[in-house]
Amino acid sequence: EPGYDVDTKDLEKKYKDWQKKLHPDLFQRKSEQEKEYSAQQSAEVIKAYNTLLKPLSRAEYMLQLQGIHVDKERTVTDPELLMEIMEVRESVEDADSDDALKSIQIKMQSKLEECQVSFATGYEKRDFMSALSAIEKMSYYE
Repeated sequence: EPGYDVDTKDLEKKYKDWQKKLHPDLFQRKSEQEKEYSAQQSAEVIKAYNTLLKPLSRAEYMLQLQGIHVDKERTVTDPELLMEIMEVRESVEDADSDDALKSIQIKMQSKLEECQVSFATGYEKRDFMSALSAIEKMSYYE
């Protein structure tokens, strides 16, 4: 079973390889059916690449493969997360320099990476409630 971690350089290489085979420009002198097939398959490759490239969409997709609905319009119910989100917003508003904003960005990136580890661990253990919780947090840190 595929895991959560993705080698983005390898993913990009495979994406480019598939686009070299399927790009609609390569099918200009082919039948309409072949052109349409090429366009559809190329669009699917682009969609798959974009889904797998982004940590949040990759996590959501992996849970969907397990039959678990991920509500993209979900509201945060975790009081600690709500408080943290409010504090971050205040910090951004109060930031008086690029360095201050950069510091906040680094902190958010670190939190996102923690959530990714939490998701991967929950997913591997088939603790899908934990994985869903990690996704909820990732949506705010991404």
